[in-house]
Amino acid sequence: MDRLDLYRQVAQLHVDNIDQGFLATLGTGFVALMYRAIDESPTSVLLVEEHEGRVVGFVAGGCGMGAIYKRMLRSPVRLGLALLPSVIHPRRVLRILEILRYSRGHSLPSNLPAAELLSIAVDASCRGKQVAEGLYRRLESHFLEQGVSSFRIIVGQALAPAHRFYLRVGAVAVDKVEVHEGELSTVYVQSLA
Repeated sequence: MDRLDLYRQVAQLHVDNIDQGFLATLGTGFVALMYRAIDESPTSVLLVEEHEGRVVGFVAGGCGMGAIYKRMLRSPVRLGLALLPSVIHPRRVLRILEILRYSRGHSLPSNLPAAELLSIAVDASCRGKQVAEGLYRRLESHFLEQGVSSFRIIVGQALAPAHRFYLRVGAVAVDKVEVHEGELSTVYVQSLA
């Protein structure tokens, strides 16, 4: 599969399965551009699980979104077209600004690791088959190879299955944070030592 098709499939998987998050509301075009930037940035990684030529799961991680956003800005026309439907909604613009503020670390406690699990999703047809855990362990291996000793995970309060998953794989809840106004998220840390 070519890389552009891979990014489209990852974006669709994100939109279909991380539908309670704000990024899904920005549409597959924007999300595909974001995953392309994650994959191409030297400070982040996109790992996928494929079955029969189709992406059935992915995990993305990195050390900050700054390099990813800069990479996305290298294609201003594509980025503008992808965001055009969203900029006519003032509430979405405010949420975009909140994400940018979060990505600069302004709303995070200072003692957290720089590395972060950005997103993980598995197609409904593959749930219960250890795909998510396999992807998570691959991300842990990637971070270890990069000399990272721990990483953070930010999970919205309403996502009970995600909380159970992170606790099961060994992450520890360390704090609460408000990425979007009025919505609390739990901060987990996964130690790799």
